Amino acid sequence: MTENKISRYLLYAIGEIFLVVIGILIALGINNWNENQKLRDQEITYLMNLRDDLTAQINMLDVYIDYESIIINHANEVIKHYESNNGFYDMDSILPKLNDLSTRWTFTNANTTLSQMLNSNQINIIQNINLKDELITYNQQIELFAMNTNINNTNLVDNLTTHTFIDYGGFASYGNSKRMVEKFNDFYPFQNKIVDDEELKNTIIQILNEPTNKLRLINKVAYRNTLASLQKSGNESLKQRSLEILNMVKEEIDSHK
Repeated sequence: MTENKISRYLLYAIGEIFLVVIGILIALGINNWNENQKLRDQEITYLMNLRDDLTAQINMLDVYIDYESIIINHANEVIKHYESNNGFYDMDSILPKLNDLSTRWTFTNANTTLSQMLNSNQINIIQNINLKDELITYNQQIELFAMNTNINNTNLVDNLTTHTFIDYGGFASYGNSKRMVEKFNDFYPFQNKIVDDEELKNTIIQILNEPTNKLRLINKVAYRNTLASLQKSGNESLKQRSLEILNMVKEEIDSHK
C-alpha cells in the first residue's frame, strides 16, 4: 500500500511539474507573441513614416527639377539673344533672366526617418532583408548627392558665376524674372528692389558690350547652363531611385495587412 501511495504521489508530482512547465511555456509563448506584435507594429509605423518621407522627397525633387529647367531655359534665351544681336542689345526682357542665373537652390534630404533608424540601429527592425539593404544603399546615395549638390552650389555657382551675373546683370534696374520670383515665393517670399534710373540701364549696355566683358559673361552663361543641366540630370536620376524605393516600401506595408 505504501509503495502504491508513493507511486501515485510521484505521478501526481510529475503531473504538477508538467503542468507548471506547460504554463511557463505558454506564458513565454504569449510574451514572445506580444513582443513580436510590438515589433511588427513598430515596423509598420517606421514603414509608413518612410513612405511619407519618400513622398516628400520626390515632391521636393520635382521642385529642384523645375528650378533647374528655368535656369537652363533662361541661359539658352540669353545665348540665343546674344547670337541674334551679335552682342548684348535691347536687353530689357533678357536682363531679368540673366539675373536669375545668380540664384541656386539648396538640396534638402527629407528622409529623416531613415536617418534616425540608421543612427539608432533601428534599421534592423525591417524584416525584409532586401528592403533593408536597399534602404541603406539609398541613404548613402542621397547623402552623397546632397553633399555634392551643396558643395557645387558654393564652389561652382556662388564663387565662380554669381558675382559676375550680379556685376553685369543690372540687378538694381531689373531684378529677377517673374517666373523665378513666383518659384521662390512658393517657399521663400521676397520682392526685388528696383532702382528707377534710366542712366543706369544705358550704362549696363555699354559695359556688357565691352569685348572683355562680353567674353567673360557669355562664358559664365554657358557654364551656368551646363551646371544646371548636370544638376537636373542628377535630380531626375535620384527621383527615379526614390520612386523605386517608395514602391518597395509600399509593397512591404501591404504585405503586413
